[in-house]
Amino acid sequence: MIKTIVIIFILHSNSLFAQDGNLLFGNYFPPEKDRVIELYPCEGKICGRTICIRDNFYKENEDGLPGTPLLDSKNENPSLRSRKKLGIVFIENFESVGRGIFRNGTIYNPRDGKTYCGKMTLTNEGKQLELRGNLCMLPFIGKTNTWQKIDKLSLDENRWECLKR
Repeated sequence: MIKTIVIIFILHSNSLFAQDGNLLFGNYFPPEKDRVIELYPCEGKICGRTICIRDNFYKENEDGLPGTPLLDSKNENPSLRSRKKLGIVFIENFESVGRGIFRNGTIYNPRDGKTYCGKMTLTNEGKQLELRGNLCMLPFIGKTNTWQKIDKLSLDENRWECLKR
């Protein structure tokens, strides 16, 4: 009897991940609408990477060489400061806990070079995602952003060069 209950629980947990994950997976705009983020399955968990950055090159009077791609220059790990921001996997190891909620993952913020603990919640019938990043040791200190799901990528501006390939 206990064995049967455990098997049913495991099967139900996997179907919850599939249902929640299918709604979650896709492309999003953060509030600044300056990049496109892709959320995707990775080794049974959920990850996210930057697939496009508007104006992805240094300009005059910025830290890098004008015309070259933006780098992860604020990373706390000096050996990673020379990697390009485009393509960075910055959301890792999130797991579905049901009802459109995902936890136990980390969020790397290339703007300050730090990694935070996080929680993601699908809202507005899967059209929006609330992403909360917080200090791992002090979860009440953090920030929540709402991301907009992008159904179709059709950005025609020149500043979105990475989408024109």
